Amino acid sequence: MSNVLTEASVIKCPHGGTVHATASQHALKADGHPVLVQTDLMGAPISLCTIPLDPTTGTKPCQLVTSVTAGMAVKMTINGQPIMLDTATGLTDGIPKPPVPVFWTVQSAGQTKLQTT
Repeated sequence: MSNVLTEASVIKCPHGGTVHATASQHALKADGHPVLVQTDLMGAPISLCTIPLDPTTGTKPCQLVTSVTAGMAVKMTINGQPIMLDTATGLTDGIPKPPVPVFWTVQSAGQTKLQTT
């Protein structure tokens, strides 16, 4: 079983940056926090990534979520959007040295009251 993500979930880039997702709906809550859907993560800002900004090497810190590649609920949706689960992952816009794809991950769902199979 997977836990559902909410605004209280802890989502990070691999360099310690924090994803700040804001729920677009407030009808469904888990443990008092609005549940996140896929579009809530797309374009979500990321703060405190430790990749240095260096135009000479082309590196830049993770600042935005650019995709959601996994962790969407199959049976649970809100307004046609899949609810996000603690198995979620996707890409950021960060560019480390050497340049490789940078995936964000869920560190904690922040709740255990609402789950899906």
